[in-house]
Amino acid sequence: MQKSLRGLEKFFWLYLLFNPILDIVNGLYIWMLTRGYGMEALNYRELTNGGGMTTTPALVVRMVVLLIMVIYILMLRDKQAILTALPMGAAWAMSVLSEFLWTGTANISLDVTFFARFAYNVAVAMVYLNVFRNSELSKDRLIEKIHAYVNGMTIVFSLGILIPYVLGTGYSTYYDRFGARGVRGFYYSGNDITGALMILLPLAIAYFLFIPHRNFTKGRMLFYSLGPSMSIICLMLIGTKTALLAMVGEAAIMVVFALVMAVRGEREMLRRVVMLAIITVIVGFIFNGLSALLNGAGNSLFDKLGQSLDGIRDAAEEEGGSLISGRWNKLAATFADFKAAGPIAWLFGVGRGSQGHIIEMDLFDIGLMYGLFGFVTMTQMYIRYGVQFLMNMVRNFNVLVFGAFISLGITVGYLIVAGHILFTVTSGFFFAFVLVYARLLTTDKNRL
Repeated sequence: MQKSLRGLEKFFWLYLLFNPILDIVNGLYIWMLTRGYGMEALNYRELTNGGGMTTTPALVVRMVVLLIMVIYILMLRDKQAILTALPMGAAWAMSVLSEFLWTGTANISLDVTFFARFAYNVAVAMVYLNVFRNSELSKDRLIEKIHAYVNGMTIVFSLGILIPYVLGTGYSTYYDRFGARGVRGFYYSGNDITGALMILLPLAIAYFLFIPHRNFTKGRMLFYSLGPSMSIICLMLIGTKTALLAMVGEAAIMVVFALVMAVRGEREMLRRVVMLAIITVIVGFIFNGLSALLNGAGNSLFDKLGQSLDGIRDAAEEEGGSLISGRWNKLAATFADFKAAGPIAWLFGVGRGSQGHIIEMDLFDIGLMYGLFGFVTMTQMYIRYGVQFLMNMVRNFNVLVFGAFISLGITVGYLIVAGHILFTVTSGFFFAFVLVYARLLTTDKNRL
């Protein structure tokens, strides 16, 4: 039994690095499927499923991994994980019943797929909590190992955007009435890759600032600077409001933190910030030059950024403006259904299958589609871990804890007002992972 558990834990470590590759492969699959029809990626759902939830190779792999995670949890007999999962399952079943009572039918396929994505991310938190707890490494060595993987993931994610950018291929972030603009490589969902980079960037910057001076060799400096520097450049290339605000906001907050520490007499972090800024500029010029060389004028990093900013401005100048997100219109429509469905739906929701669209503001999605019971049971783990982290943060404060706080704080704000995190298997994976990592930073490893 113990040998099997250790083998599964090694698999979960490898799975961290496999995640970015899985998303690239998935994007390539969709690219090849849709290009024959002369379509952009946004037509994939219409092509395959009439606008409903689609099944992709990456989703199939992740659902298999979800099954492996469940087996691991059962092998451990983790009561906390089981007691978290059972009420969630009941909430899903009651939402389907409520959907049937209200509409006279139920879209089981859509209900299952949508909930499985949410359950996958909760399982990620439960699994990595145990992987960290059962690690034979000391807490300090475990944190060092985690950041080696975090930095490796940011590099792989970034190369998935930067290489297509240099080669002049892959998806545009936007493809609408204002033309094609922004670069997201072969990632099918621009929001997902934005969310993943947004979640990992503060951690990557924080560790670069944290590395003890005695261990800050040239090799470490180069390795641990590439992740954050390339992530910053990629968020500029993606070019959405969310990507640009996250990049500027997270970088600025970490710079202010370094300045405060310098005022207090600790100038090493400020020197590291300057060093990272210089490396980011150098890396940017390298990829900028390669793109201009291979693709000609008009394809430089600043040209791409300018096109994205122009598109954001053009959309904002339309009547209503892009700052009033279409998600609010979807929210209003679903809320109208929620009110009309009556008391049972208020308690158990209208069911995901009753809706032809996704609100993409996670807490509202949960509350309206799964009701009050679903909201409590499906969010309790996230809320509990988040509150515990905030309570423990002050007495365990350092730059790594601050980086985790920025990562989680910005992501929570995003999933409330504009973003889909908890129901996606890319950004949701990393949000759950960072939530557990933040818990490790502020809790004794054996008490996770």
